[in-house]
Amino acid sequence: MRITLPILLLSLAVPLSPALAQETESVTVAESLTGLPAQDSIVDAIYATTDDEMQVEEILTELVEGIGPRLTGSQNLTEAGEWAMAKFKSFGIENVRMEEWGTFPVGFDRRFASGHITWPIKEELVFNTRSWTPGTDGPQRGAAVLAPTNDEELEALKGHLKGAWVIATSGTYSPRFGSGQDELRDRFGAMCDEEGIYGVIRPSGKNGLLRTSGNYRLEYDNLPTRVSILLFRDQFTTIYDFLKNGERVELEFDIDQSFKEGPIPQYNVIAEIPGTDLADELIIFGGHLDSWDGAGGAQDNGTGTSTTLEAARLLMKAMTEQGVQPRRTIRFMLWGGEEQGLLGSRAYIRQHPEENDRISAVLVHDGGTNACSGIRTTPNMMPLFEEAFAPIVAHTADAEDDNLRFRLVSAARLPRGVGSDHDSYLSANVPGFFWEQFGSANYSYVHHTQHDWIPQVVQAYQRGTARVVASAAWRLSNMNQAVPRDDMGQRQQRQQRDPNAKRVGVYLGEGMLINDLVSNGLAAKAGMAKGDVIISVDGKKITNQGELGRTLKGLKKDSAKIVWKRGDKLMAATFDWKAKTAVTTEP
Repeated sequence: MRITLPILLLSLAVPLSPALAQETESVTVAESLTGLPAQDSIVDAIYATTDDEMQVEEILTELVEGIGPRLTGSQNLTEAGEWAMAKFKSFGIENVRMEEWGTFPVGFDRRFASGHITWPIKEELVFNTRSWTPGTDGPQRGAAVLAPTNDEELEALKGHLKGAWVIATSGTYSPRFGSGQDELRDRFGAMCDEEGIYGVIRPSGKNGLLRTSGNYRLEYDNLPTRVSILLFRDQFTTIYDFLKNGERVELEFDIDQSFKEGPIPQYNVIAEIPGTDLADELIIFGGHLDSWDGAGGAQDNGTGTSTTLEAARLLMKAMTEQGVQPRRTIRFMLWGGEEQGLLGSRAYIRQHPEENDRISAVLVHDGGTNACSGIRTTPNMMPLFEEAFAPIVAHTADAEDDNLRFRLVSAARLPRGVGSDHDSYLSANVPGFFWEQFGSANYSYVHHTQHDWIPQVVQAYQRGTARVVASAAWRLSNMNQAVPRDDMGQRQQRQQRDPNAKRVGVYLGEGMLINDLVSNGLAAKAGMAKGDVIISVDGKKITNQGELGRTLKGLKKDSAKIVWKRGDKLMAATFDWKAKTAVTTEP
């Protein structure tokens, strides 16, 4: 799966479509690294869409309020995948599919959860439970009891635990089940099992955030049976204080969550707008469809899902009206299983390793509601991205909110280790980008917490992001060359020192035309120049990006003869990647 592309940028370009050619004005392909027009009618149409015409808010509402949280392995996630497919098709995208990436051993669904203090006061409780844990058998009302801190307190609880809710201030005193040890916690756990408690209640952190997590690695014949509740800290303290003061406290919980015997198939959702002359190459935009189920999953990752869908709608509408298609195939992708370790994207890459050579870049929106108004770019990428994103920068330059003004963020490497699906592609040596997001929202407040609902979403940011994603998809799909892979980060820099990593060191344009050279690259050492055209490598005629990439990657030796043409004159040099030399020779 690991690849090291042999040239800095590999792409075959053809003349622009009429719709684009009309917009080039004084900027020509020869003057541009990317071949993109400075004025772009598709981007103009996207930004001409008024706020009232945008549908991203409606899409997010359908997902979060209509379907709800989307835990991997839940019925909701499968429903969300089918809903997303229908949405893409409604926009006029024909190549849409749900593709299975694997299965989960056990399905899990939440339907309802409520809790109350019923005595000595009446108060609704704010709480959560871990995913893939049992609920209650209907409403269960019982006394609250404090977990013992010594043997005397343990002895006093004997005969009083049946149907009780255990209040455990920390793991030090909470019951431990089945460890086989003889500490206080273990003896308490055995007593709880013997008498039959309803469950254990623990406090949230001091910030009051109820974070959802859970372990999906279950066997249907050996499911967890104990109810464990994480309670909002202030309410936990109220209950604790009552009990310490000798007050009787009664609690009631009704938690409807269930298991389903697997295997449960899991899917990625894929929608593609076919390209033209570079249709075999892919540019991918998306986010993950799954969420934790302690809240609605509005920002993690309903925002990324809804902006991906809205971007697809905006782009299809503009393209249809102007009668144009992208050069590369644009893929919109919604991955599953991201929250459990990027499972959907990693599995897809394992299932389709042949695609990696053909992917120009993958751009992921998974940072919540703040606006995707920047992109991290390395030095070699900067000249290309300055051209590609120029119309987006221009359209957002006068935005009243500075967070909506698009900017390029210079960086030494691409954003590896963020923990989202672009990381899967970076690990496969494919350029993966995580949008730089700017705004007033506090993502940590909603991330995996009880607050991840639509009221926390900033709709102006959502609209701005959808326009950026749609415009970027169009621009990057039409560049003369793919996104470079030689400086994605430390890992790639180490690979550059690999003697098997073969690069020519050129920016390619139309018809294998050399648009520019890498400073101090082998092409420069060989005497190649702007305007030259690469003809063959190791005796094999080269006419497009795929042929050049496959030929250089497949070389079994450290050197090869490369022939190019300058005007009517053939020229050649022997490129030696191990010795890092390029010596001119007869064609």
